[in-house]
Amino acid sequence: MRPGERRSWTSWGLVVLAVLILFLHELGWLRPLESILVVPLTPLQRLAASLGRSALGTVGFLREIRELRDEVQRLRAQAEDLQTENLRLRELAAENAELKALLGIVQENPQVTFVAATVIGYETDPYLRYLILDVGTRHGVREGMPVITRGSALVGRIAAADLNRSRVRLLTDGGSQVGALLQTTRASGVVIGQPDGSLLLDFVLPDEEILPGDVVLTSGVGGQIPRALVIGQVTEVLGSGEPFRRARVRPAVDSRRLTYVLVITSFPGMEASP
Repeated sequence: MRPGERRSWTSWGLVVLAVLILFLHELGWLRPLESILVVPLTPLQRLAASLGRSALGTVGFLREIRELRDEVQRLRAQAEDLQTENLRLRELAAENAELKALLGIVQENPQVTFVAATVIGYETDPYLRYLILDVGTRHGVREGMPVITRGSALVGRIAAADLNRSRVRLLTDGGSQVGALLQTTRASGVVIGQPDGSLLLDFVLPDEEILPGDVVLTSGVGGQIPRALVIGQVTEVLGSGEPFRRARVRPAVDSRRLTYVLVITSFPGMEASP
């Protein structure tokens, strides 16, 4: 028999065998044999089903991990955005409080003329203490005018002004001097800026009393700075062996924290700057 004929007979034989098995299955004659074969196959079926469930569970677990990781990244980005927004709102609240305090000064002193200004820079020379403002002569600002901040605290005086900019010599600058008055004892003197950025109350008469903690105000002598602006507070009374009594004064203003200020352009009794 040729090879081609052998394959043909084999195929026909398999077909006849399949038909015979199907016929016997329908008659029920193969049930005992099927029962015997099902017993060893049952554990395999259970194992396959268990592996299938495990595989599906693993796929679902990995999907949940990816979803959780995406959710964590989303929440982290949201938290960072909220933190940034919170910082921005806190800054806006601080600026609003500062502006509200300055507005209160303007409303409480209708007889005084003010120009509101923003601090836009600082003097880079370490031996000079100046602020740079965004107002100048076109806004009515002139040399010698006092500059204040919240609490009617004196910042300094205009040292120079051009059309749209001006420089403020701070009280703590070594070239600054302003007439002073102690709030409690009413002793008068001069507050002088020191090279280290501190303030010194000097030229107080020997018979005048200086109390630690006393508030130091402007005396208004000379007519160029209003009376009763806050300069600072006495922190230490120095030795009395000098011709005049002296004391260290803590400034009321931290110039590094200033954002907005007021320039006093006129006030009752103001005299022209020399």
